[in-house]
Amino acid sequence: MICISCNDEDTTVSCIPNVSVSAQYNLNLPAYSDLNMPNGYVELAPDGTNGSRGMIIVNTGNGFNAYDRNAPHLCPSSDTTLEVYEDLKIVCPHDGAEWLLRTGQPLNDATQGRTPRKFLAHLNGSVLTINY
Repeated sequence: MICISCNDEDTTVSCIPNVSVSAQYNLNLPAYSDLNMPNGYVELAPDGTNGSRGMIIVNTGNGFNAYDRNAPHLCPSSDTTLEVYEDLKIVCPHDGAEWLLRTGQPLNDATQGRTPRKFLAHLNGSVLTINY
C-alpha cells in the first residue's frame, strides 16, 4: 500500500486567492468617517479593488492596518469571510478563530498561528491608499 498525503498548511496557503489590491478611500466621506478616530474601523465588501472578499481597515492610533477578509487558516468557503466582533477582534465565523483587530495577532489556537493577510496603507491628507 502506498500512502501519499499533503501537508495541510501547504494546501491551505495555496487555495487562498492572491489578488492585488489598489484602492483609495477619502476619509472625509461619511462611509469612512469611523477611520478618523483611533480604534475606528470599516468592513468593506468586495468591489473589484479591495481583494476577493473585501477588507477590514482599522485606525490603530499610529496609522492604519488593512486586512484581507479571507480567513488565513482555511480554504475559502461560504462561512470563512472574516468579521469584526465587539469592536476588538476579527473572527472567522466557521470555527471561531480570533485575532486582535488593531494588530492582527492571533488570540486562540484555531488560527493555527496565522495572521490575516495585511495590505500596505498610507495616508496622504484625507486619502487613505491601500496596495498589495
